[in-house]
Amino acid sequence: SSHRSMAAKKEETPAEKDVRIAEYVTFPEGRRFGDWTIIKKLDEGGFGKVYLVKRKDGQTAALKAEPNEVEGGSAIKLEKSVLHHLNAKGELPNIPVLYYAAKHRHFCYMVMTLLGENFKALRNQQTPSTPGGFPTFSVSTWIRLAIQCLYALKTVHDNGFIHRDIKPNNFLMGHPTDQERSRIVYILDFGLSRSFATKKTGKWICRLARGSAEFRGTVRYCSPNVHDEVEQGRRDDVWSMFFVLIEMHCGLPWQHDNDKAKIEWKKCNMRDENLTQNFPRELRGVIPALRKLDCYNRPDYLGIYKAMVAVMTRYKVKYDEPFDWERKPGYKILKPSKTPAWVNAEEFFRSDPLGIDKVTDDDIADYKTIDVTKTVDGTARGDRTKDK
Repeated sequence: SSHRSMAAKKEETPAEKDVRIAEYVTFPEGRRFGDWTIIKKLDEGGFGKVYLVKRKDGQTAALKAEPNEVEGGSAIKLEKSVLHHLNAKGELPNIPVLYYAAKHRHFCYMVMTLLGENFKALRNQQTPSTPGGFPTFSVSTWIRLAIQCLYALKTVHDNGFIHRDIKPNNFLMGHPTDQERSRIVYILDFGLSRSFATKKTGKWICRLARGSAEFRGTVRYCSPNVHDEVEQGRRDDVWSMFFVLIEMHCGLPWQHDNDKAKIEWKKCNMRDENLTQNFPRELRGVIPALRKLDCYNRPDYLGIYKAMVAVMTRYKVKYDEPFDWERKPGYKILKPSKTPAWVNAEEFFRSDPLGIDKVTDDDIADYKTIDVTKTVDGTARGDRTKDK
């Protein structure tokens, strides 16, 4: 009779399931993961949680955990794989270090560089220029963040990946107590990334575009191409980055819209000169130039960088002056021991390690010999547009 009473056990409700899977990543202080010990919880979002962890030698880091049962599977598996590729040659500027990652029965986790606050949180601490207005950064802070974002994006692209979810929450400053990193911008959350190029016998080969691509990204910041469901390329990451920059500088025209269709309509019908009317004149040509590119073309990183430097020059911005949040009373600014990579980075922005700007017949022939199952792709996961 015992097995019959088991069958009578009632179905788990969605709410009960949420509670149960959240429990899998609820860790007590002192729990150990390899060399790392949980100190406290820092953040949670969706089903994931982020903890402060410490190693015996005193090194601190962030541990990010996600249950395996989330819709579409944990993004950590993909994110780990992208960071692993990006970390392969040692620490890259603007890219977090992956210390350790593992999969348990009920959850995945990874231990990585402990970072500070994201752009959205930092911007919201600013006092709006008009009462009740929208908080934005000073030009001095904004333009230096912009150059670092471009540096971070090009680094990701030069390793064969596109990010596909560029938004203010995914750019973070180094931790305020971390001398070498506190003034550096980091790009994060590779859960929707896709490899667009693969290295084969020493040569980079472009993946072929699919006829149509499902929506990936965040409605407020994705490029118009994403609304049209065409394959994303490097241009779309740069385009999203410009929406982020416009928002942080003067606000987006769809800033206060929450309706997906309304945002899409404004984005796809607004003329570029209206979108960038309050934007520094040096940068107004970027989006019109991106419109001319297809998903294979290489964006003109050097041209964009030079335009950003021209803004710095016109506003007499110095590389090492305090950022807006560093001007708070009692804030201790830590000076790094060496000049950051993004300062005077013309050579970097000129360099083209992939050599991919269009697709040739050779690429198509080469591409047919690639084992696509081995390429990293965030397309298996559902549309994660938590914040529109």
